[in-house]
Amino acid sequence: MEQKISKIFTTHDNIQAEMIINTLKDNNISSFKEDLGNSGIMNLYGGNSLSGENIYVSVADVEKAKDILVSMGLTEL
Repeated sequence: MEQKISKIFTTHDNIQAEMIINTLKDNNISSFKEDLGNSGIMNLYGGNSLSGENIYVSVADVEKAKDILVSMGLTEL
């Protein structure tokens, strides 16, 4: 079955993306990140990139995920 996804946030770097993904996972929300620019290469060779990452979740989880981002202090209502 195909599942629709939605971008919920764009991070500044890979460390912030991993923090968000782990927090979402702790709240039973599946997510994934998309490398921006040269992020993939920089994450591989340098362990972190400053090009940013897009975070995606299922459309069904968008509201809960956004509430978590607010509680983390990353976005406002």
